[in-house]
Amino acid sequence: MKKTGFNIFMKWIVSLNLFTISFYFMSCNAPKNNPLDPNNPNYAFVTITGKVQTYSIPHDGISGVSVYWGPSNIIVNTDNNGNFSIGNILPVNGKLIFQKNGFRADTINIAWGSSKTLDSFIYLFQIPTLDSISIYTVVTNQFTPPGQSYQLYVNSKVSDKDNDIDTVFVENSQLNLKKALDFNAASKFYETVLSTQDLNITDIEQTIGLDFNIVAKDHFQNEYNVGSSNVTRVIKNGVSVLYPANDTTVSATPLFMWQRYKTGYPFTYMIEVYTNDFANSQLVFRGENISSDSVSYQLTTPLSTKNYYWVLWVIDQFQNRCRSLPATFNVK
Repeated sequence: MKKTGFNIFMKWIVSLNLFTISFYFMSCNAPKNNPLDPNNPNYAFVTITGKVQTYSIPHDGISGVSVYWGPSNIIVNTDNNGNFSIGNILPVNGKLIFQKNGFRADTINIAWGSSKTLDSFIYLFQIPTLDSISIYTVVTNQFTPPGQSYQLYVNSKVSDKDNDIDTVFVENSQLNLKKALDFNAASKFYETVLSTQDLNITDIEQTIGLDFNIVAKDHFQNEYNVGSSNVTRVIKNGVSVLYPANDTTVSATPLFMWQRYKTGYPFTYMIEVYTNDFANSQLVFRGENISSDSVSYQLTTPLSTKNYYWVLWVIDQFQNRCRSLPATFNVK
């Protein structure tokens, strides 16, 4: 009896193993009916993969780009190399939107055919950045024509990593102003000088407190407001210069003197000496950052024998400035 029972047990074990092996091979060759199995020919879902890179060469991958798939309301971020993947989505046509601070947002249209996976490569344009800006008023006292002239100076430095800036403007909607700035190749600044006529005003003080925007336009006609600044002050009262004046003959290193300038804000002086040649006046000396406590300045660089005139500027901490009336002298 024991032997017979053992034989029956062994037959049962062999039969179980044969059934397991048969089921394994049958399952391997069976159709993939699992709807979540990507190898199933009836698999209903698709995948979008891709890479986001800079437009500028060498096309570096951009990390942290927000990639939004509209039909499924899914957002993913690119990895450190700019790669992304959106899987297990239905093959519905829609828009793929890319966004990151400092870059111009972009969109591509996705249209599904028979593919289960779509690869997309996109290049994002970097938005130009404003490195520095200086907007200040200049008041010039003059004999001819008598009175004062007024100007607004605009100087800005704009970085353009994609090297696609076409034009930089200064803009103010209240003044109906939009003027292109000139690029100074030596200083790498975009700059211009605006008169009251350019500004559509009668008095330069009308610019106080107004914001002037710097707008960069690229070769694709996209415009970016990269920053702004405003006018803080207009200095209309010029300092009175005392000596030398009225064609006085002086030594080659004269002592310049003026009346103390009184005001309620920080400022410095700047001296400029020009040749007194109406047809071709030349700047021969400039002394800057002279203390507001000073009432004189000793020239140490000798002047050649010639006729000259000099002016004294008052300049506040925001670069607003006012120039004195010129005073003439001779060196013989």
